[in-house]
Amino acid sequence: MGNPQFRFNPKTLRYERVRFSFWGFLTTVISYGSFGFLFFIGLNFLQNFLIETKLEKSLTKENEALTEYKAVLASQLTESNVLLGELKTEESKLNEMLFELPAEMTTTEPKNVNLLIASTDDSFADQINTIDRHLNTLNAKTKRYNQLFGDRLQLKKTDVPVLLNLPSISPVDNLVTDNLVSGFGVRINPFHKGNYRHDGIDIALTKGTKVLAAGNGRVSYFSNSDLEAGFGNYVEIDHGNGILTRYSHLEKISVSWGQKIKQGQVIGLSGSSGGSVAPHLHYEVIKHGKSLDPLSFIVEGISPAQHQQLALKSKVRNQSLD
Repeated sequence: MGNPQFRFNPKTLRYERVRFSFWGFLTTVISYGSFGFLFFIGLNFLQNFLIETKLEKSLTKENEALTEYKAVLASQLTESNVLLGELKTEESKLNEMLFELPAEMTTTEPKNVNLLIASTDDSFADQINTIDRHLNTLNAKTKRYNQLFGDRLQLKKTDVPVLLNLPSISPVDNLVTDNLVSGFGVRINPFHKGNYRHDGIDIALTKGTKVLAAGNGRVSYFSNSDLEAGFGNYVEIDHGNGILTRYSHLEKISVSWGQKIKQGQVIGLSGSSGGSVAPHLHYEVIKHGKSLDPLSFIVEGISPAQHQQLALKSKVRNQSLD
């Protein structure tokens, strides 16, 4: 035990021994604790509101800069979306000029602008990442279009006649999916029922239907034949640049050798001459002696949806008519 402690009592005018008091001890602890807590609160208040460190000053300036940049970025995003809309309009016009097809217009709205302006500090970084991905996508798309319309579609004066003479329309009016009975490629021969290479497409038509020239050119060959084999009555048109079109199994030929032909001009009437099992037109496109799929050339006067339906129908390996 320690040395006993005495305290003077003014009431009794005597020194009395100090004894342990629980409530006195508790009061002392609470007093010191309260003082320490208030002292801690005071220090935090001074540090957070009155004293600013170098790091805090730097972060404050950075937050102010980000707040200002946030508005600038929103403005730039709006301008980029407006520019994207203009580019899409120009793209649509260019597609229509090149292919004479109405391109579907899809307008890109600035979806992120309002979200960016209304975003809090917590979501600001996410918005920045979203905008960054959006701009990277636009940049990649711009490069692809520049390559396509700049490098691959460079035209010279000598290329214009070649493009104008391409067999780019259907050889009959109103070509529909039901009329395309057999496509290009390996098919079943209607006579010996074995597989063989079908070098064109078969379009079912009633006898006497007008057959049209698919492009500008000259009649390089025609044949009238009574044989029940081969192409029967057929016409070949030279479109230049090694491209030739052949129109077979005609009932009547309306052109002569060497005649200059305009696109869409009637060159004959459909029939079932030669090796044919039903009235139809067998239509071929040949380039430098190699047969090509005629559907890949038919791009004028037909919608993308119709072309897709025809392409799907032509892939069916069915029986041809010749």
